[in-house]
Amino acid sequence: MYPPRLEDLDARLDMNRDLAVMRYIGPAAEDTEAERCRLREVILGRGDGAGTFWHVEFKASPGFLGWCGLFPLEKSGFIEIGYRYTQPAWGKGIATEAARAALDHGFRILEVDPIAAVVDPDNRASQGVLEKIGLRRDGMAFHYGRDLQFYRLARSEYLAQG
Repeated sequence: MYPPRLEDLDARLDMNRDLAVMRYIGPAAEDTEAERCRLREVILGRGDGAGTFWHVEFKASPGFLGWCGLFPLEKSGFIEIGYRYTQPAWGKGIATEAARAALDHGFRILEVDPIAAVVDPDNRASQGVLEKIGLRRDGMAFHYGRDLQFYRLARSEYLAQG
């Protein structure tokens, strides 16, 4: 994981334009100047929902694979862990490894409590990532314009694990 870089803007836009990547998230992005400006602001940490996030790449083969981070969950008071990856990163444990690192940073460095997540009820892969890193289902919640599976983990529970 590394701090977001502007040179990844095109790769991040391509990822957001991929219908398979966006299947459970929302409409795919369009390659417009407005979308490029929005992503530029997000990468620079000034965009909507600005939080702490990192771009992710293979150690042995550098290049943008996606992002993982912590940011405010809309109108809730919670900090959400979220991630999005290009198709070449799927099924390789990358999402889980990056999410564990982000979760640890959130609890140990930022002292966030609790950390939450929302996911489409049909997105089994993302639910698996959240469960592998220790988040627990906590019903449904309405966010981003739809009903989503809600997850959370308290800082004390995380720290008690060692």
